[in-house]
Amino acid sequence: MSLWKSPSTSPVERAAAAHEQRTGNPAAHTASAPANWVLIGENVDHFGGVTIMGLGGQRVAVSVSPREDDVIAITGEGPYVEPFDAEATLAQLAAGEIERPLARRLCGLVQALITRQVLSRDTCGLDITIISDVPNGSGLGALYAVDAALALALAALALDGNGEGSADELDQPPLRARLAEICSQNITANSTLPLLRARHTVALRGTAGQVSVVDYADGSITQAPHPAKFGVRIFAIGTTFGTPYGEQTQRLAAWRGFIDEAVENFGVTSLRELPDAVNRVVEWVEARRDAGDTNAPDPATARTWVQFCETETLRSLAAAKALRSRRGNELFTLLNSPSEAHDIDTPDALVSLAIERGAAAARPAAAGASQAVIAFVPVAEADAFAAGFADEFEVVEILDGEPARVEV
Repeated sequence: MSLWKSPSTSPVERAAAAHEQRTGNPAAHTASAPANWVLIGENVDHFGGVTIMGLGGQRVAVSVSPREDDVIAITGEGPYVEPFDAEATLAQLAAGEIERPLARRLCGLVQALITRQVLSRDTCGLDITIISDVPNGSGLGALYAVDAALALALAALALDGNGEGSADELDQPPLRARLAEICSQNITANSTLPLLRARHTVALRGTAGQVSVVDYADGSITQAPHPAKFGVRIFAIGTTFGTPYGEQTQRLAAWRGFIDEAVENFGVTSLRELPDAVNRVVEWVEARRDAGDTNAPDPATARTWVQFCETETLRSLAAAKALRSRRGNELFTLLNSPSEAHDIDTPDALVSLAIERGAAAARPAAAGASQAVIAFVPVAEADAFAAGFADEFEVVEILDGEPARVEV
């Protein structure tokens, strides 16, 4: 096992060099995007809840250039994984013929950017080179960073092609919000992994030195002080890195699909604005089952889902208040307190071990979407803590990061 450290040269330099070596020409554009980590609230977006996220110092860089044929050629390298190499076309995507998950996800994103008129419908093929310093499976949103960097690089390429607008547009909130939405919609269409929309939002719209409070009730994103200001260093810990965790995708999809169905039934923007949501949703489910609806979930399961979302949203709001009030002890106590009962498998033993070994707080990195843990460790004990865990586990320190940007 090991304590992961990024290479001395930036992924931007390595991506640009690898792209030119592979294609024979400099990249048209290179963009980079940060690792991103969850403080609290990862499974409440469909409910209209609140998710708090931060940016990590590790980055993914993506270089792109147009081709004259219709092939999308993708190569990639990253920690703990074998180099990736694939070629596909948008026609193969439409026919469902792209079997490799990453190729399908990235070709899908290209198609989504065309459909949403970010890229021209005359877009032909592309060369795409990815260099990642974000370990897959660490709970740090490696693939989300790839999405964000690719979307931003292609948006820059589109500006070259249409001759309209300026590079300043790439930094404006409306375009960043649009790109985040497109990236997230593409996961629903072209990935089998769980979706956490806040990862794309924060990768593209977050702020260095702070955490972002994403409120899905009104779509707002605001900032709060970074937990590191409370005398801790932050680590991601896992038994293994290198493989995205997708074992609970179907369970999370069923959960979120049910929440969406309830929102539609009650005619509200989100269940968060529905008075007495838990009991009313359970009554609705019971009525469906009484009417012979075999697709309705068990009422007890429905109660668990909605009650978890309601309680977790309140915990997120309390965490935001603690951050803004500079009450670090209150924040860490909240993070350590048990969440509402749910049916998601989480790495509870690893959380307990981190606290036992001196973490001020520890929690799952992304319940249901990762088996890693995020630990907040007092500065004085952090080096010994990390070294001890690195003997048995994979460890990466989460340093402060900056949002996605076009580098070239």
